[in-house]
Amino acid sequence: MCSRMLERLLHLLHAVRLKAHTALVRARVSRLGAGSSVHAPATLYNPKVISIGAGTVIREHAWLNGGRAPGTAVALRIGDGCYLGRFLHVNAADGVTIEDKVLIADRVYISDIDHEYRKPGIAVIDQGVRTKGPVLLKTGCWIGAGAVILTGVTVGRNAVVAANAVVTKDVPDFAVVGGIPAKVLKTVPQDGR
Repeated sequence: MCSRMLERLLHLLHAVRLKAHTALVRARVSRLGAGSSVHAPATLYNPKVISIGAGTVIREHAWLNGGRAPGTAVALRIGDGCYLGRFLHVNAADGVTIEDKVLIADRVYISDIDHEYRKPGIAVIDQGVRTKGPVLLKTGCWIGAGAVILTGVTVGRNAVVAANAVVTKDVPDFAVVGGIPAKVLKTVPQDGR
């Protein structure tokens, strides 16, 4: 009896903490849609350039970084009904768009910028950053645990990026990619066969 009450109390405390943290995030971001939740601790750097749709879940230790985005225009747009896993790291300076119903597993890295390395006599940290363009994750795609999505990449609709893949080129709709660098392993017919 006592352990059941303690379990209920812990569940209630977790729910209150989640609501409180989500409310704090709502006050800081450009938009946080109804029914979305952001688990603590999550870090949102330059939150005014981040927009999160309705019914989206962002898990613990996610780092959403809009720090290099100029001005206040939205640089990181997350759609409705998404799931963003633990220890996700997103850099959005040029633009990262995560459309609706995207599933992102734990420890995924997504970035629309990369460090320069043109002057070997100068430390990389002092050379600035560059971009090959925005990143787009289309509706319904699934990004596996530990995957890396690099600048300028589009992941197609209902595509799958295998765990630990490094995506350097666009992924077609309905494709399954894996490896380093990621290559198309198969394409799933739209009729599901």
